[in-house]
Amino acid sequence: MQTTAYEYVFAIAKHHSISKAARELCITQPALTKYLKRLEEDLGTQLFDRAVIPISLTPAGKKFVEKAALILEIERSLQYDLNQISTDVRGKVTVGMNTEFCSNTLPYVLPEFRFRYPEIEVQIREGHNRLLFDELESGTVDIVYSAYSMSAMAFTYDLIYSEPILLAMPADHPLAGSVDLSNNSPLTPYYIKPELVRNCDFIVLIPEQGMGAIARDMFHKYNLNPNIVMETQKHETAMRLASAGMGMVFTPVRTPLRIPLVKPMAYFSIENPIFTRSRGVYYSKYVPLSEAARCFIHVFNEVYNHESTLKIPDCHLIIPPPPINNV
Repeated sequence: MQTTAYEYVFAIAKHHSISKAARELCITQPALTKYLKRLEEDLGTQLFDRAVIPISLTPAGKKFVEKAALILEIERSLQYDLNQISTDVRGKVTVGMNTEFCSNTLPYVLPEFRFRYPEIEVQIREGHNRLLFDELESGTVDIVYSAYSMSAMAFTYDLIYSEPILLAMPADHPLAGSVDLSNNSPLTPYYIKPELVRNCDFIVLIPEQGMGAIARDMFHKYNLNPNIVMETQKHETAMRLASAGMGMVFTPVRTPLRIPLVKPMAYFSIENPIFTRSRGVYYSKYVPLSEAARCFIHVFNEVYNHESTLKIPDCHLIIPPPPINNV
């Protein structure tokens, strides 16, 4: 089906009028009416209800518009990629990421990027946020993928996604034992009052890591006065130590879904709605992005949007009923 059909239907749907759509498309009303009739005959269904004023999309028409929009987006993306490949883009891009984000995303992004841009050299710089932002400022790296930080406002930031942050604790922890865990999971955490975890044992990341900074912000915001039993540089390590019974940990929702744990855990939120952290790509406000860097960002965004493994799952907070006191 030609792109023209989609554009014509979009115009009619937008104006709820064939005559107004015809003027926008610079064709005559009879020609557009004839085209629409032929299109509906080819499809074997009616796209517009002409018995009402103004005319409106039928259920089939709504589905046509929805799918046509997706097709046009794919076509535009394909044309962009073909144009980029045809220009034989060369150069080098240095990308900064923390180790876990690098491990989770690059196996999906890099093969696709190398296929499209074999002449672009990609260098990956792994490190904690403070180091990466220092190198971005000095020009050592071109772009940095990191959680949003107020301390990085000197750079341009493009959002990629937002992810719920949970409080995880061993399932046999006394606080977890006070609620029915039959419906509890990372995707269905329970709300818990912040004061209930005051003075509890916690495992945290070093302050330079994003989750380390988030945990300390939570400690300060709710005056939790935690007993920090261990600091680590990797969040997966902190999560597995917590699952072994060493304490509580703040965690992104995807981590317990993708790594093996030592023992079952219970999942909570001390905020309602659930606190989320945003992650995106940072680059200089003053130095224009190279074409190689632009290509990397484009491919990363496209792979992220189409790779189901990288998607943030839906997370629904549950308010558990208060415990029943037996008299």
